[in-house]
Amino acid sequence: MSKRKTPFDYIVHSVKEEGYLPVELIDRLPRHWRRVGTVGIIELHSSLLPWRKQIGQSYLAGLSELTTVMQKVGVTTAKIRTPGFEILAGDNNTVTLHKELGCKFWLDALKLTFSTGNHAERQRLIEITTEGEHIIDMFACVGNLSLPIGVHHPTVHIKGIEINPYAYSFLEKNIQINHLEARYKPILGDNKNKTPKNWADRVLMGYFDISSKQLEIALQALKQDQGGVIHTHGITTEKQPSSCREAINQLINNKFPHFQIESTNQRIIKSIAPGVNHYVDDICINHTDSA
Repeated sequence: MSKRKTPFDYIVHSVKEEGYLPVELIDRLPRHWRRVGTVGIIELHSSLLPWRKQIGQSYLAGLSELTTVMQKVGVTTAKIRTPGFEILAGDNNTVTLHKELGCKFWLDALKLTFSTGNHAERQRLIEITTEGEHIIDMFACVGNLSLPIGVHHPTVHIKGIEINPYAYSFLEKNIQINHLEARYKPILGDNKNKTPKNWADRVLMGYFDISSKQLEIALQALKQDQGGVIHTHGITTEKQPSSCREAINQLINNKFPHFQIESTNQRIIKSIAPGVNHYVDDICINHTDSA
């Protein structure tokens, strides 16, 4: 019995038939791609860049569920997170509906960050959250990390802060289409002055360049008579291990003597490059009287 052809097989066949790509480069075509709604994202080897538009058309033709194909050209930068993508083929309108974990996310895949590689972390947050929790998402974007928690836990209450008005407009829409208006409060503005105090059992910090001030704000956000869990994200390597634990511990010693760190668990979410990983630290903090 002949092996069933994959979409990638059809893409390669199309590229060979059209003949625009040197034969010796065909093996460098990306076998994997990410899909956000109807937008496909590929990463091309530098040797393929002169033919990137033709390659984009080949992937668009071979993947019928897509309306747009983009390539990654840089890292997400700036305080207002802007991903580095270039449209290769298809519709220039990159606003799309992405469905995942029983949630609906409207977003602009070209201009806003939504990593499909964080799927397992979204699933994990659902699994470790308990009913009745109060959760603050300090970097909410379109609800990337916090919306699934609200959908799967009917007694959880969430407050999500987002500084980018464009992302915030999608956050509002996503709260509505997932029927969370009664339990998810969106807050537009800078989390350094918009984060509620003394309210949260759990604080999500899904951002790589977390400042000491923002860590202090996260500690202020926790219920001061109980403590809670702070989830910090970052980049770590074997040569330069990274964690926010020490910075939080220093803040506790200097400004929050009623708190203490009970435990820290670091989990690798995904590989970003060889030897470079995106991690999350679960930092559990107790009130000293209840430790």
